Amino acid sequence: MKPLALEQATINAEGLLLAGSPHLVLSSVHFDTRQLKAGSLFVALTGGARDGHDFLLQAAEQGAVAALVSNQEKIPAGLPEEFGLILVNDTLRGFQKLAAAYRKDFAIPHIAITGSIGKTTVKDIVAHVLEARSPVYKTYKNLNNHLGVPLSLLQMEPQHQAAVLELGMNHAGEIDLLASLVKPEISVITYIGESHLEFFGTREKLALAKAELLPHTAPDGLVLLNKDSEYLPRVAHLYAGEIMYYSVLEPCDIWAEHIQPNDNGTQFDVCFANGERFSAFLPLHGKHSVLNALPAIAIAKRLGMDTEQIVQALSTVKLSAMRFEQVHSRHGSLYISDAYNASPSSMEAAARTFAELFPGRKKVLVLGDMYEMGEQSAHMHAGVGEALNDIVEHIELLVTVGEDTQHLHRAYNGNKLHVASKPEALAALLPLRDASHAFLFKASRGMELWTLLTDLEQHE
Repeated sequence: MKPLALEQATINAEGLLLAGSPHLVLSSVHFDTRQLKAGSLFVALTGGARDGHDFLLQAAEQGAVAALVSNQEKIPAGLPEEFGLILVNDTLRGFQKLAAAYRKDFAIPHIAITGSIGKTTVKDIVAHVLEARSPVYKTYKNLNNHLGVPLSLLQMEPQHQAAVLELGMNHAGEIDLLASLVKPEISVITYIGESHLEFFGTREKLALAKAELLPHTAPDGLVLLNKDSEYLPRVAHLYAGEIMYYSVLEPCDIWAEHIQPNDNGTQFDVCFANGERFSAFLPLHGKHSVLNALPAIAIAKRLGMDTEQIVQALSTVKLSAMRFEQVHSRHGSLYISDAYNASPSSMEAAARTFAELFPGRKKVLVLGDMYEMGEQSAHMHAGVGEALNDIVEHIELLVTVGEDTQHLHRAYNGNKLHVASKPEALAALLPLRDASHAFLFKASRGMELWTLLTDLEQHE
């Protein structure tokens, strides 16, 4: 964070300075005392299980020089005499206002990315490609909610020439808030899938919630929409500026064709509506990975990068852990860890990609429950099982783990096993742990299916 005077922080948070010198310099902001360092402003959040006001003394001990507070009665005695205090009515809202004001100091492209699936991957690829030209800030891990987005904004530094920010949500109105903080020049909506149907009921309502991003995008900016997601063209009218569609299924503003997978990644041709085209290689697997790369290409072109720079940057992309990550076992097995999260669409895409790759290996699918499907969970899981019947000849064994995957298990016609727990799955998989086998692990993050991979590797 750029140094910020306590007086200016008070103005930005729309608060009142209770204590401390107006000229006191703040060097960072955080709501977690474990992340504080010398010169920090501590945000005493009150909405969770703990009240941040109870940790003011600890914050000072950790190096905080000031705090954002909302309850004067809980300010403890014993704080350093020079300790700064900013009073606001609501510390969460004050934190968000502070971040929104800080963002205005950066006259650089802010790129906001949301969607049901693929948003973290798109974020990573966009940031990687743009980083080939100049320093870029990107959302750390998946800090994409009402706390993570303002925290990300406040971590931008003067050297950054672009910011790539992921926006997540569970309920209507959340993207509206986050987008109002970011005020992006470029926005991307990746896909409208089945995630969060528990909260929305229908994909139409989910599409409207994601589309809350569009009115906050700069009028002279750019919106990128996945044309292969049927609901996105139906919300495009919410943005009056320039829209580009991207696809791996049909020509549009930017699309990919001649997609050729190999064990090292995917070769493909990039095509533009204006007739421009070029070949590129992505060290990731699957058509869905190519689809996720197309916004990065379009954005890089928009920001002035040349084709050679873009192609070179794509060839060195690396994603966050547990996204079709290849792990070579000491026992000779190949593990594909894609257990970061799952929806029906992403699970089917991962399984189909897995089936196409690694010739000579016997392939084992290890699939766990998908969460947040609501009343449609049984139907959604069964749908994946039915879809996987198209690749049954490429799969030696399907192992389903959990409760709702029993519906997937019943719909699948190949060799299969259903277990209720990860220890049961481990017992079934151990005899297959050799150089002839490859395993794909896919489930919602709450299943923590990656621990099964670790147990397989460490078990003697």
